Amino acid sequence: MPRAIRALAALGLLALTACSAGPGIGGGPRPAPSIQTAAGSVRCTGSDHGLDEVQFGWGFCYPGDWKYREKLQPSQAPKGVDTTFDIVVAPPTAQPDQGLFGYMIIGTYELDGSTGLDEWARRNLGPDVQLTPLQWGNARSAAVVEGPRRQRIALTAHHIVTMDIREGEGNLGLDAEMGKRLTTWRFDF
Repeated sequence: MPRAIRALAALGLLALTACSAGPGIGGGPRPAPSIQTAAGSVRCTGSDHGLDEVQFGWGFCYPGDWKYREKLQPSQAPKGVDTTFDIVVAPPTAQPDQGLFGYMIIGTYELDGSTGLDEWARRNLGPDVQLTPLQWGNARSAAVVEGPRRQRIALTAHHIVTMDIREGEGNLGLDAEMGKRLTTWRFDF
């Protein structure tokens, strides 16, 4: 093989290796998302999409025309993690609700010695908290925290999970839409 062709082949191989090896000189580790999500074990119907929050052991369905930005925030009281979702309606074609937005916080907290949902709620939400039982996926028990906001709270095998919804201007109907999908939730741990 002529020297010029070998040089071009070597240069092409070097470029291919550099592009596929990852960032940095000599490759190095590829960046990985800090939030591991998938839609594998959540089964949704119609045009709904699924979110499976692998590291926290829960997942649910949501309307397919919603787009969201997910962020994690550690919580010290109660001890755990708040997963926040900035949600906007972004249908493929113009719709009257296009651009409406909402905000949802899903907290995953330690039981911290509590033996049940009521005990945890009284310790962490106040001694006078009023709970109305509800069915929420495969949670061991669940309730709505009565008050100005419709916060939902669930006891799983090893955690307390809360869902706190805040509507944006124009009212996306986030609370009603998530309420319709409570049966799609699954709690793995």
